[in-house]
Amino acid sequence: MNHPPTKRRRHAEFWRAARFLWPHRHIVAVSVLCALAVGLTFTGGLTMMLPILRVLMSPQDSVQDWINRQVAERRLGVKLEEDPSEVRVVRVLVGPAREAGLAAGTVVRALDPEGQMLGPSQTLGAVAGHPGGPIRLTADATAAARVVQMPEMRWYFRAASRLGQWVPRGRLQAVAAVLGVLLALTVVGNAIRFCQEYLSDKAAIQAVNDIRRKLYDHILHLPLSFFSLRGTSDVTSRLVQDAQAMHDGFKTVLGQSVQEPVKAGMAFALAMMLSWRLTLVMVVFAPLMVLVIRKFGTRMRRAARSALQESSAMLGQIESTLIGMRVVKAATAERFERRRYTQIMGQLIRQQLRMSRIDAMNTPIIETLAMVAVSAVVMLAFGLIFVWGLLDTTTFFAVMACLVAIGESLRRLSKVNNVLQRSNAAAGRIFEMLDVPTERPRRGASAPAGAAICRRLAPLQREVRFEAVTFTYPGGSAPAVLDVSLAVPKGRCVAVVGRNGSGKTTLLALLPRFYDPQQGRVLIDDVDVRSVSLTSLRRQIGIVTQDSVLFPGTIAQNIAYGLPQASRQQIIEAARRAFAHEFISELSQGYDSVVGEHGATLSGGQKQRICIARAILRQTPILILDEATSQVDAESEHLIQQAIEQLMRQRTTFVIAHRFSTILSADQIVVMDRGQIVGQGTHAELLEGCVTYQQLYERQLGGLPPAISMRQDRPSDP
Repeated sequence: MNHPPTKRRRHAEFWRAARFLWPHRHIVAVSVLCALAVGLTFTGGLTMMLPILRVLMSPQDSVQDWINRQVAERRLGVKLEEDPSEVRVVRVLVGPAREAGLAAGTVVRALDPEGQMLGPSQTLGAVAGHPGGPIRLTADATAAARVVQMPEMRWYFRAASRLGQWVPRGRLQAVAAVLGVLLALTVVGNAIRFCQEYLSDKAAIQAVNDIRRKLYDHILHLPLSFFSLRGTSDVTSRLVQDAQAMHDGFKTVLGQSVQEPVKAGMAFALAMMLSWRLTLVMVVFAPLMVLVIRKFGTRMRRAARSALQESSAMLGQIESTLIGMRVVKAATAERFERRRYTQIMGQLIRQQLRMSRIDAMNTPIIETLAMVAVSAVVMLAFGLIFVWGLLDTTTFFAVMACLVAIGESLRRLSKVNNVLQRSNAAAGRIFEMLDVPTERPRRGASAPAGAAICRRLAPLQREVRFEAVTFTYPGGSAPAVLDVSLAVPKGRCVAVVGRNGSGKTTLLALLPRFYDPQQGRVLIDDVDVRSVSLTSLRRQIGIVTQDSVLFPGTIAQNIAYGLPQASRQQIIEAARRAFAHEFISELSQGYDSVVGEHGATLSGGQKQRICIARAILRQTPILILDEATSQVDAESEHLIQQAIEQLMRQRTTFVIAHRFSTILSADQIVVMDRGQIVGQGTHAELLEGCVTYQQLYERQLGGLPPAISMRQDRPSDP
């Protein structure tokens, strides 16, 4: 599970996570449309700079004439002189002008229907606004008119021509009008940007919430063996920090990753329309920039994955220290814990600084490459303007503005790539956990052949039986349970005793399928528990563990945990039978009192009695008591033992205990040592014939009964 991801996974995990955006596709669609609109308004604002530059750099020209000239040049296929006093052909390109025989250097005037020559401005307007078909042009009053076949007017030429008619002819009024349009585009663009950012954030939050719910549900169904290998801090880190990194990635991919390519693409298209020669120089450097962005992204992903792992270790250190704060203070280990925390933080800081270096190096390198590209563009522009005369200064500055916009978009995209790579690393860790198989029963090697998978288990009628079960913990060197066979009839009480680590708890953990044996079977009424649904199995088993586990909420909610439909009267009755009602009633809010974190406001005995009340309320036919009275005082233990004895008349009970006072009333006692059953019978029978049981009894009570001691001390016959 800790192996580095393969090449395929490196590029696929984030997009695999992006499937969680599909339920919110309507929000995503609107967000993407808004992002496109932001790009359009940006390009529109960039285009508005062209007429302003024209007015500033050519005081004798008007915005209207400049627009008409641009349209006329493209429709005729020529390059016209900048001088507004006449319309002179500078260069003839491919198009209607060449077909009509117009030559470079010709001064062109359009003729009206009566044959009268129009002025320069009217000529540009007539050519730019011509709907298509023949138009008469002449060099001067004495020259014969030439008929030029104009192409059909495209929609964008028509829009530009109408825009030229709308712009005032006065220079000040024209600039004011253009600036007004630019301001309107800015206001509209920012309003759309607000909607886009809000919607992208909303979709990201909801998608990450779905991921967290799915991951949390998956974690709840993971086998206990998974948690024996991983700490809770690693799981917490993936639920919190990794999911937050996914949120950043989703928000970015719905925002800047759409806006910036649209802005760059539209600026590139505009630059190509203005001067394809200058634009292609920038294109030469584009693959190198993309390679740099990709290289930094790969390094960022690796650094982000390491940082997330170190962050998980940090959370584990904090969690263990806070939970064991009493032990830390009692052992005066504050300095040791501080050193250990500092060491972990040092590892985390190194990874974070590595990410910071990668992020910081990204922009300078991209900007350096962009400066080299701009220098090449400037040198080429110098030749086009002053040597070959193929470019005017207004177009040059407009192209430079477009290239600057493209460079800025590429710089932001490099940042976007870093964010996506961090999200990709987080997605890999999340799906690494989601890919762990759950404990839901499925047909496989562990299930009996021909068994009906996930069928409902009927209530216990006859017996619970262990048949030659063997179980070894993952990574364990020796079996925790080895070839154990045990049959327990319905309604009987079995006490399982043994030294620490003898396999008592592990054996009974096989019954509710917290673990599955590698060999053998666990049967309830001859039905293999691996062939039934976990829900129907565990609803028949009540468990009180050695560690008293309480959850956030009230005392009543904790007693009714797993049975939320229980009435208040049923909760109180269960508390009475567990001898918990008295101390609960003394609390300020009684059963509605909120327990502290992990039940910090209650004593160990009080917490244990609440857990026993929880088991009593469920009324399951099978009961497992794992050191259930280990944290109560002698008086409470005596009272609880009476309640447990009453319960055992109606339930099949398994008791794990070290105190002999707890197990003497059992119908049968099973002695375990090193994962095997070494003795089985009543208390008297085991004292008579089981050495392990005798040793356990002697250690707790300080000696054996006299008759047994005399037999052990009697020398054997020669």
